[in-house]
Amino acid sequence: MLDQLSSYTIPVFHPMMVHFPIVLTVLAAICCAGWLLRDHLFWLYSSIWLAALGFIGALLSTRTGETMEEQGEGIAIIDDLVQLHEQMAERVTWVLGISLVVLVFGFWQSRQDLVRPGTALWIRILSFILLLAAAVMVSLTAHIGGLMSWGVPV
Repeated sequence: MLDQLSSYTIPVFHPMMVHFPIVLTVLAAICCAGWLLRDHLFWLYSSIWLAALGFIGALLSTRTGETMEEQGEGIAIIDDLVQLHEQMAERVTWVLGISLVVLVFGFWQSRQDLVRPGTALWIRILSFILLLAAAVMVSLTAHIGGLMSWGVPV
C-alpha cells in the first residue's frame, strides 16, 4: 500500500504554498487590531512575525505560481484570469512588505520614547489599515485562484 504513494508526485507546489500567505496575513491583521486597541508588545511582535512570514509566503507563492501558469496555458478560465490573479498577488506582496516596514518602524518608535511607553496611535492605525487591506487583497487573490482551479461557467 505504501508503495503506491511513491508512484505519484506533485508537479507544482503553488496550490500548497498559497495557503500560508492567506492565513498568515489574516492573522497578522487580527493581531494588529489587537495592537491598535491595546498597545501591548505581544500584539506588535505577533503582527511583525505573522506579516514577515506572510510576506515570505507571498514571495514563494508568486515564484511557484509562475510554474503553474505555464502548465495551465490553453485552459480558457486560466487564460482569462491569470493576469488579474498575478497582478493581485504582486500587489498583496507589496502591501505586505510596506506594512512590515511600518510595523518595524512602530517597534523602533516604541523604543525611542522612554517617557511615554508604547507606540504612537497614528502608526498603529496605519499598520492596521495596511494589514487589513492586505488581508482583503489576499482573500480576493485567493478567490480568483479558486475560480481558476474549481470555477465552472455560469
